[in-house]
Amino acid sequence: MQNQVFKLSSAALLLVLAGCASVDVTPNYDGVQDQIAAATGADDLYVPGQEGAAHERVTELLEGGLTAQEAVQVCLLNNRELQVRLFEIGLSQADAVQAGMLSNPSLEALIRFPVNGGSTGTEFGLLQNLIELWRRPALKGLAEGEVDRVTLDVAFRAVELAAQAKSEFYTAQASEAALAVAEENLGTTQEFLQLTRERLEAGAATQVDLNAARSEYLEQQVFVRSTRFDALEAKRRLAGVLGVTTPARELRLVGPPLALPEWSVDLEQALEVAAEHRLDLRSAVKAVELAWDAIPLERRPLLRSLSGGLDVELEGGDLALGPAVELELPIFDQNQAQIAKAELRYARELRQLAGLEAQVAQQVRGAYEALAMAKETARLYRAELLPLRESGLELARESFAAGKTGFLSVLEAQEQLLEARSDYVDWLEFVAMSIPALEAACGRPILALQGPAETAGAHDD
Repeated sequence: MQNQVFKLSSAALLLVLAGCASVDVTPNYDGVQDQIAAATGADDLYVPGQEGAAHERVTELLEGGLTAQEAVQVCLLNNRELQVRLFEIGLSQADAVQAGMLSNPSLEALIRFPVNGGSTGTEFGLLQNLIELWRRPALKGLAEGEVDRVTLDVAFRAVELAAQAKSEFYTAQASEAALAVAEENLGTTQEFLQLTRERLEAGAATQVDLNAARSEYLEQQVFVRSTRFDALEAKRRLAGVLGVTTPARELRLVGPPLALPEWSVDLEQALEVAAEHRLDLRSAVKAVELAWDAIPLERRPLLRSLSGGLDVELEGGDLALGPAVELELPIFDQNQAQIAKAELRYARELRQLAGLEAQVAQQVRGAYEALAMAKETARLYRAELLPLRESGLELARESFAAGKTGFLSVLEAQEQLLEARSDYVDWLEFVAMSIPALEAACGRPILALQGPAETAGAHDD
């Protein structure tokens, strides 16, 4: 008889238990990779568990030097913060799998020993929460929606880091350009120092003039050294974002030099692209949807816990079977607080979405205007100010060599040219830095923001 009880209990258990579930995160990582690729133009992404492949790809990208786009790819493969965040997708997927599983049934057992004779009584009860059969699909849907929201959050952070990597690349590239300009300026001061010596020997300059020219030359030497150090520091910051241990001196930057792009971006189009594609906006929209879907779950019937199952009783060789029910009485807690909390959470998410929409619009406008201003200023330097300063110095030198003007006029013209050269590089850097800022603000690569006829002059690689 006890064997029969065991068989009945086992059969009931097999009927109630849910099937085994596994956590497959591969589709989630494929999805986040597609989202990041659409926003950055880079297909590479670190996937947890594939460290070897990521390391090989990073080594391959570093060989022969880095372009701006390759720096983005290395960042997406090797940045430690991003690697840690990508695990959040797997964790949320595990939660979604858990939400789709039935809770384990509870087994109750009771043995009664006779006091004044009689048979020993044995009672078994197998109970399963029946309310969750109704709630489980909705809970699973919410958990799967949370996976989507977490994926969007992780992808957005990846896009931010990619923009940071590109910005650091352009900063390092601008530092190298500034070093080249500083060395060019050093050559200019050296030429003037030689000219001043010749004028001194001819009796057309004084020792004071020579000392001033030499002072200018020595100051430029110091500036070259500090600029060289700044270039190394810029490369170190780039290496930090990329997560590589390569010494700064060995990190080679290749690709097109800093230049003025000839394309333009339409502001209204940029605003539309950002409203449609910004991943943090899509995450905020998902959060609103999840908060709204959670409200009906809290407004459930008063029966919050209802368990049913099978009760088996064995006494004196007699076997009795019957249904078993366990019901929570909703006398004190009728879930009022959780309903109010769900409604407040929905209202909060709506406000957060509205605030983010306004913030994104301002970010796009700011990035667009910064790029436009930097381009116009750099174009002014290239087209007018630099040629004017170069011509002024050449005329001042010729006049000084002919003994028509004094030393100070040449020195002033030279200082103006040196400053204009350095400022021009700074504005080119500003232009380059504005590009990843606009890309991050819109959630799409710069090529996606240009008109079809304007893409040929893009400052990208």
